[in-house]
Amino acid sequence: MDFEKIKGFILEKKGLVIGIIATILIGGYFIQKNNQPAINNSQVLSENNKNQSTDFSKNKSNNIPSATGINSPSKQNTVTVDIAGAVKHSGVYTLKNGARLNDLLKVCGGLTDKAETRAINRAALLKDQDQIYVPHIGEKIENVPAVGNTTTTNSSASDSASSNSEQVHLNSATVEDLQKLNGVGQKKAEQIIAYRDQNGGFKQIEDLTKVTGIGEKTFEKLKDQLAL
Repeated sequence: MDFEKIKGFILEKKGLVIGIIATILIGGYFIQKNNQPAINNSQVLSENNKNQSTDFSKNKSNNIPSATGINSPSKQNTVTVDIAGAVKHSGVYTLKNGARLNDLLKVCGGLTDKAETRAINRAALLKDQDQIYVPHIGEKIENVPAVGNTTTTNSSASDSASSNSEQVHLNSATVEDLQKLNGVGQKKAEQIIAYRDQNGGFKQIEDLTKVTGIGEKTFEKLKDQLAL
């Protein structure tokens, strides 16, 4: 069969040829479609639910405030304390957190010349709501607040109180009481009482140097044993 005969056959039977080609194409399409894996509907639903759950968790997490931002206590920047006693301006003062008793004394004008400095610790760290009392020289301090809030300060105040209980009070002492002082005999004790009666009492223990026979050196030896 030569080319011309083949061409003539195709032209004569073209309808049949087109039908065969169409059948082959359609058959190939369905064969290919049937070979594709079927979509698992349950798997699709599971994936969708998983994605929705993830999105919800993210949104919920974004809407919850950070734990560090809830009720986070702010550091106190100031302390407020009350000071009284032998200071120039007693009252309530507010200072920066970390201030010490010495800082408070500067703010309140400082100590008076009658302050018992042995009973205080200027380095004591102040705490909020501290109540501080600076005793006067010779003052009994058993019933007043301790000065400052450190062991050193409280110890100093206790030592001073103990010392005061053994001191001789110039404005109420008898001749016998005064003779308990080192180096004071009956005659000198009588001179002390005479000065007290003539001057309406001692205003400060340093006035003892105005008594005849008691000089600065003697006073220095006695002052720790004295109170008003």
